[in-house]
Amino acid sequence: MRENPVLLELRSLTKHYQMGDNVVRAVDDLHLTVRRGEFITVVGTSGSGKSTLLHLLACLDSPTEGHYFVEGEDVANWSDEKLSILRNRRVGLVFQQFNLLSDLTVLENIALPLAYAGMPRAARLTKARVFAEKLGLGDRVSHKPTELSGGQCQRVAIARALANEPDVLLADEPTGNLDSTTSRDIMKVLLDLNGQGLTIIFVTHDPELSEMGNRKVTLRDGQITEDRPGKGSLPDLSSSGTGKKPPQHAGLGLWDLLRIGWREGLVPHKMRTGLTMLGIIIGVASVIAMTSLSLGSKKKQADQIRALGANLVRIQDKGLEGMALSRVRSGGSMGLGFRDMELIAERVPAVSKLAASREIKLNVMMGRQHLSPRIIGVTGDYLEVNNLSVVKGRFIGNQDQGTRARVAVLGWAVGKELGGEDCLGRTLMLSGDPYQIVGLLASKKVDQLELEATSLTDSNYDLIIPLQTLLGRTAFLENRSELDEIHLQLRTEDELYEAGTSIKRLLTVAHKGHEDFHIVIPLDLLKQKQQSQKLLDVLTICISSISLVVGGIGIMNIMLASVTERTREVGIRRAVGACKGDILRQFLSESVLISVTGGIIGIGASLAAVLITCRLLDLPIVISPVMTAVAASAAVATGLVFGLYPAVQAAKRNPVEALRYE
Repeated sequence: MRENPVLLELRSLTKHYQMGDNVVRAVDDLHLTVRRGEFITVVGTSGSGKSTLLHLLACLDSPTEGHYFVEGEDVANWSDEKLSILRNRRVGLVFQQFNLLSDLTVLENIALPLAYAGMPRAARLTKARVFAEKLGLGDRVSHKPTELSGGQCQRVAIARALANEPDVLLADEPTGNLDSTTSRDIMKVLLDLNGQGLTIIFVTHDPELSEMGNRKVTLRDGQITEDRPGKGSLPDLSSSGTGKKPPQHAGLGLWDLLRIGWREGLVPHKMRTGLTMLGIIIGVASVIAMTSLSLGSKKKQADQIRALGANLVRIQDKGLEGMALSRVRSGGSMGLGFRDMELIAERVPAVSKLAASREIKLNVMMGRQHLSPRIIGVTGDYLEVNNLSVVKGRFIGNQDQGTRARVAVLGWAVGKELGGEDCLGRTLMLSGDPYQIVGLLASKKVDQLELEATSLTDSNYDLIIPLQTLLGRTAFLENRSELDEIHLQLRTEDELYEAGTSIKRLLTVAHKGHEDFHIVIPLDLLKQKQQSQKLLDVLTICISSISLVVGGIGIMNIMLASVTERTREVGIRRAVGACKGDILRQFLSESVLISVTGGIIGIGASLAAVLITCRLLDLPIVISPVMTAVAASAAVATGLVFGLYPAVQAAKRNPVEALRYE
């Protein structure tokens, strides 16, 4: 009679363990040939090497010496991935302790090897249901292992081992923890499978069960002491093919990795996971929130300066006094005056509008009400140059200048103090002289505290009179310049620097080389103030980086704890076909999921903080997409960097030692 083809062959296989000063010869120079369709029962006393033999056959452990052939091919030089494919596609393992994952349902446990084979979730669950029904578990597929009896758990383990339709089933005392009735039921299932052509290697202590196979092998001290036929019959498989060749390893898909990370990494330890995320949340939120507040502050300043005239250049008299003033006057400079305005208008073509002003301090009274506005005399295109408008009444005109009329226009805040629009036509007393209120300026929404560093003034608190009227009152001040300021409006902001340089050169010559004036360009001052905010930006980056590092250390800590707690799970996954890369990706995806979840919460928290804070501080809401992307990327990178070491440690776990871990 023709023999069935050889499936597995061991030649001089040896596995020794070093325990202190002693060497344990678990398997010692063992020779064994396994043919397709055989049902081999392996018996022997405890410590005889039965479990070690099965671990070597499943490639969960590597031999110290000797050779192991699978259909004539030596596995000694196989890569970890190829060995994992062998366990996944060609070898099914059934353990005495069942080794089911408690967080998964019966259906998900059976489908686990199919996941590592790359089968889509819907297809593998459908196939797993078929095997569940074959093993009498059709009504228990949605239950967890903790809700099943011992016999049902063992049926789940057998169904899982059969899910990928392996060439050989390795059963390590699968009836050892079961009662006699359940043991016979499990044995009947295995005998039926063998009758269908499945090769089975069955380890048992039960003398009755050991005779039910078609071949019985006895081990002692790691060596075969007896190899004889059993009571069972050997199915004829001589016409069958040589079996399946290992396909390319597919491994877990992205959604499976994320599902494992969520269900097994985050959900079981909600409090610990939440505290770990806190560092990531703070880091991401601080980057976005502080950047947004800084950008909002800068935008507010820019908007306010543009509201006052971003293309405005102010030439200010230095207000020299005493000896300094006398020295400048004797040197030929008469200070800032109308002739400078005329010179600029003639020589600087970039200037589109001109105005001038001079400030005076006077007592202001309306009836018994005392006021303290800034009193300025103006001439020229003052309204247009300073982006002002009259909301009620009129502004000062050429006729008022020519007649030195005693009229006044009030800023919005001053007018509001005197009753708003109802104050028009009423009379103010400026140091005893009556001035009629002829106009009220529109409100300028300017925060003076925000613009303090720019030395700009708030027109809402101004009281404006004709410059010629003011000059008539202050002519007695000897050697004082005619003007305090000249206001220039340029055609565009782009001409600010070139025009500023030309004006400075022109006035220096006109003032006989004396720089008794200085030029104020609002955008320059804005840049100076914003320059100081760079320190805040650097501080933001430092705080955020520290928070992310703290969060990363937390992730590393929780992942190392998770690896230790889930060592047995690592062994189970390796036994059903996971390679080192699968384990590494699984734990790495969990750490990334923690950091990404923390990053998303941090982004949400930062947006809420920005909205609330900007409303309270009256800042424009500015969210930087770039910084949001940088913060999110930093969160992901933190999960990758700090999760890599724990993931590598999990992947390096020896499968056999992991399965023994308690």
